[in-house]
Amino acid sequence: MGIVVDAHSTPLAVPTLIRQRYWWLLLLLVWVSLMGLALFLHLSHLRQQAIELALVGARNMLHTVVLTRQWNANHGGVYVPVTAQTQPNIYLDDPQRDVATRDGQQLTKVNPAYMTRMIAELSQAEHGAVFRITSLKPLNPTNAPDPWERASLETFEQGISETHTIEASAQGELLRYMAPLKVTQACLQCHQKQHYQVGDVRGGISVSQPYERVLQAARQTNREARWSYAGVTLLVAAMGWVLLELLRRRWMAQVTQAVQLSQTQQRLMQAEKVASVGKLAAGMAHQINNPLAFVTANLNTLSDYSGQLFQLAHAGRAGKATAQDYAQVDLDYLQQDLPDLVHESQTGLARIKALVAQLREFSHIDHQAWRRVDLNACIESTLQITQAEWGERIELVRELSPLPSVRCLSAQINQVVQALLRNAAQAIDQTGRITVRSGSLGTEVWVEVSDTGVGMTEQVKRQMFEPFFTTRPKSNGLGLSTAQDIISAHGGRFEVTSTPGAGTTVRFYLPVSQQDDPPLQPQAKPDAR
Repeated sequence: MGIVVDAHSTPLAVPTLIRQRYWWLLLLLVWVSLMGLALFLHLSHLRQQAIELALVGARNMLHTVVLTRQWNANHGGVYVPVTAQTQPNIYLDDPQRDVATRDGQQLTKVNPAYMTRMIAELSQAEHGAVFRITSLKPLNPTNAPDPWERASLETFEQGISETHTIEASAQGELLRYMAPLKVTQACLQCHQKQHYQVGDVRGGISVSQPYERVLQAARQTNREARWSYAGVTLLVAAMGWVLLELLRRRWMAQVTQAVQLSQTQQRLMQAEKVASVGKLAAGMAHQINNPLAFVTANLNTLSDYSGQLFQLAHAGRAGKATAQDYAQVDLDYLQQDLPDLVHESQTGLARIKALVAQLREFSHIDHQAWRRVDLNACIESTLQITQAEWGERIELVRELSPLPSVRCLSAQINQVVQALLRNAAQAIDQTGRITVRSGSLGTEVWVEVSDTGVGMTEQVKRQMFEPFFTTRPKSNGLGLSTAQDIISAHGGRFEVTSTPGAGTTVRFYLPVSQQDDPPLQPQAKPDAR
């Protein structure tokens, strides 16, 4: 079972909105504006409710008047005694308008229009509410419409069912409401001469009632709404400011801790580099000391040979050389051994030169920029440098396939391969085998390091790339974490498979360079003598 790791580190930073407090004023302004808009809409709703409440009263009053008029019309009018307040209706054209009872009491007929006017006068005196019947063609000139009533009557002709408005007056604001009066069969008794038909709009009834009482109740509700909105606005603003301040302090503290952690990590990584340099130096010293030892021995032997030859030459030039002197120097042996010593010394020096070149290639002192690289060459140089750390206890197997070039920072890729090799070597307790493979898959190349070590549990696999996580007491746990950061920065990813007791395989992928390059052959393994 394998896991895939593709992490991208994001630097921890405090957003400007949190760091700079003056941005909070903008949030406060937005909040106050929203609450102001909400209050405006709420007050508009309350105002509309107050108007609707007043309209309900006006409709009820008009409905009562209409029913009363209907009752009157259905009975053909009603007779009432003639008094100083109730005089005969001079606009009523009816031969039976005035009658007398048997005892001589004078009665006059009150039609719906006359009754409406008398009820309106009574209502105005008792409650201050005024309603009147009006028409575009009134029989009584006093029922002629005012401008607002005329405009309403004209809209009724177009099918509008009611109108209303609020007007200022000497007694304060008035709610004016008006609805149409349509001709019924009973209405034709008085208005047939005007050529109305049943269903025609004959006029309308307007109701005017004081709006001040409704306004007083609405003002109290509006005051309560304003105080409520103001309280909520201030409370939320204060709580928001406090929460933002707490968030800012917490965030700033986390940034400080992150910086300290980063500095600690850098120090540990530097310590890891120093330790790696120590291990690398020890391995390189071991590999250099072997050829250096026999080169030194050969030079000592050559020095002895040259001393013997110079001594014999001086004696011969002075004419003092004897047969015994020539017998002490085996010229035939020297002629045979000297070239061998020189060749062995040259070979040893060549090995030292090759090791230095591999070390230079491994660290890429001269190449710190991104460039197209033979990945197999990077692997070989890293193997040569790192292999000395585990000596003869681990068998190293190479299975490198031809690869296209990869654009990368080769020194960092060498660092990743070195970390994987060391991790594999440390997982092998006694003896074992490490296999290094490479290959390509689609638009990616891959490098794989397998070992026959102790393996890992699922929990360890999930944590192996976490900074400072380690299963070894003397490790700081930054090797694989750094390797993961490097591969992620190169646009790659890791795959890990491991079985406890059966070893681990770690593979990383890198994208192929955009240039169309031919596959590069694996570099031949140098002489390991």
